[in-house]
Amino acid sequence: MDNPFSWDYLTTVPGPNEVFGPFAIIFLVVFGIGFIVSTAIYGGWGRYFISDPVLRRMARRWSGWAMTLFGLGLFFFGIRWLQINPLSFGMRIWLWLSWLALLAFTIVVAWDVRKNYPAQKAAYEELQRKERYLRPATAGAGAASRAGGTSAAPVTGP
Repeated sequence: MDNPFSWDYLTTVPGPNEVFGPFAIIFLVVFGIGFIVSTAIYGGWGRYFISDPVLRRMARRWSGWAMTLFGLGLFFFGIRWLQINPLSFGMRIWLWLSWLALLAFTIVVAWDVRKNYPAQKAAYEELQRKERYLRPATAGAGAASRAGGTSAAPVTGP
């Protein structure tokens, strides 16, 4: 195997016997699982394995971007697998750029969660607390006065 970071290696189209090397299999597994998981989260299945509603909302927002990223990576792998080279998309560099984009995406998501999650969690808890106090009263202390029971001030009519 040549140097995987040399420009000549990156800008050539792999031969038929080079399509499913170890790097390509790892790429296919990671990007295939990533695409399926991000599609599931975006489709609402995140509620089954993410219990925190704030984190679930953040994951759903980022999963749309992740679907695009993983889909592009699978597209480049499909071009490589089919052994076609439209617009030079069959070159090895596209798989490496997909890995680089995934790394950048992971860093941005981690930064967003670290920076914005505490504030969004506090706002969500404050909203939940306000909603708890604004709920109408159910059968309880006020029900007797509404039902014609004793009241503090008698009502006199004309």
